[in-house]
Amino acid sequence: MLETTKDILYLVISFCVLWVTVFLCWTFYYVMRILRNANQIVEEFRVRLQALTEAINYIRGKVEHISGLLTLASGGVGSLIKKVVAKKAGDWVSGGTDRFNSAAKDAVRQAVAATAKKMKKVAAKVKR
Repeated sequence: MLETTKDILYLVISFCVLWVTVFLCWTFYYVMRILRNANQIVEEFRVRLQALTEAINYIRGKVEHISGLLTLASGGVGSLIKKVVAKKAGDWVSGGTDRFNSAAKDAVRQAVAATAKKMKKVAAKVKR
């Protein structure tokens, strides 16, 4: 079977090729496992990112809803206070009409308007 040194060389080369082939197959197998694990990690990250996005959108919706309610409530409270202050000031001015002249009545109306304006600003700050 082994008649010359060339035959021994071919036998050694064939074993080397066999071992290189086994090594490459083993290497490809582990590379594929690493890639599969990386793909699973990416998929899990996508799922968690989607869940996080949904949670953030849910919280954003709730905050916007509460903000709308606060705007409505602050606007309602501001207009209610404006009406009450205007009524009380009007009653007070009407009760003391003989002591006040028209300039005083105008000053009271301006003060009521300024108070209502400040209440709107406060309501806007509460909204934020």
